[in-house]
Amino acid sequence: MSGSRLVRNSPDLARLVQDGFAVRIVNGFLVVDDIPYVDDAAQVQWGSFLCPLDLSGTTAARPTTHVMCFVGGVPREKNGQPIRHLVNDSVEKWSASADLTAACGFSQKPEGGYGDFYEKVTYYTAMVIGPAQAVDPSVNPYTYKPIETDEDDGVFLYVDTFTSRAGITALNGHLALEKVAIVGLGGTGAHLLDALAKTPALTVHLYDADFYRTHNAFRAPGAASLRDLEAGLTKVEYYTRKYSVMRRGIVPHPVNVTADNVGELLDAGFVFLAMDTGPDKRVVIDALTQHGIPFIDTGVGLSNDANGIAGQIRITTSTPGCSDHIAQDELISYFAGDDAEYDTNLQVDEINALTANLAIIRYKKFLKFYADIEHEHHTVFVVNSGDLHHRYGVSDLARHEDGDQPEVAEHDGGPEGLIDHVNPVEAIQDERVADTDVDGDAA
Repeated sequence: MSGSRLVRNSPDLARLVQDGFAVRIVNGFLVVDDIPYVDDAAQVQWGSFLCPLDLSGTTAARPTTHVMCFVGGVPREKNGQPIRHLVNDSVEKWSASADLTAACGFSQKPEGGYGDFYEKVTYYTAMVIGPAQAVDPSVNPYTYKPIETDEDDGVFLYVDTFTSRAGITALNGHLALEKVAIVGLGGTGAHLLDALAKTPALTVHLYDADFYRTHNAFRAPGAASLRDLEAGLTKVEYYTRKYSVMRRGIVPHPVNVTADNVGELLDAGFVFLAMDTGPDKRVVIDALTQHGIPFIDTGVGLSNDANGIAGQIRITTSTPGCSDHIAQDELISYFAGDDAEYDTNLQVDEINALTANLAIIRYKKFLKFYADIEHEHHTVFVVNSGDLHHRYGVSDLARHEDGDQPEVAEHDGGPEGLIDHVNPVEAIQDERVADTDVDGDAA
């Protein structure tokens, strides 16, 4: 019947197709085209139903919302007057793509809701096409067009219904970079992958020569089985297997990045660094900076103090036209001992996860997924005080223009533009911090 696995597995969607409805699946939305309706001028036009799909794996589940949106115009009675109780101006007008944005929304809720998508589509169809058929009895929605679906064309192995349900399809499109790279698959690198795997980046390239060992399992996302640990896989092979059950485009490179292969990063849309301190790190950062490749470097520095684990994490960002701060203020260490705050081998899962998530938030701000009024390029979180310090952003620039005053810089737009920044990063680490060889956390 249909080339769509989802339709084949879902009796309600298959029944719509069998009846002749023009069904499409676009970015997690169910789209039903060629619905005749009457416009304001009492003329018959053609529009589309639009609603987010609810799935259980590869099968349509019962709709969780009774709302239906309509693309193309606002359906009217045969005389062009509003259809009573049909249009609800308070419902969200969904958008599956630039050319599939709702003109209006309907909110008809039968007792008990809709049992499946067939019931939902046919219920709203009856309300909309009645006036159209009164104007032209020959019109109907049964075109028997072949189903169109993007479910097997994207990076995911199953339809991303989260994005459509959340109403962020357009924003999510900003994250569809052709190539993103992660250098270092230790605790922070693994959590970076966990977040990036759920974005529509076409390819995610992983670089790390180390093997996945038992200690890695205790600060990595998910749960490794005993069989996983006994397999003797490299980290990149292990994570490629884990995340390939969800998406395509995970590309493993079981090597470290050095001067010999750094050129492989120079066509990336973005690079995340969670790698060991050492001369190779300087080579990588210099190459990325010189070629204008945006990147984020992460650092974790913890110490086992008398009152518990203390320390700080660092997120340092470089973007085209804004990278001088890294060298000028020596924000990143390249050799063990250069930057003691971030040269400890003490790693904890939630700190790795927080480091990765702060980096991902900054990355998504750069890509305009999140709103960004500060444009910070260096963030430090202090574990024992809970302070979060942002530097090299709008507030720093405002202070410098005002004579480098330490007062809080105010932004236009009222209280929501007021951000408190602290110039000096707290020196919470002391000489007890081990002088070891890890800056990121690739180990």
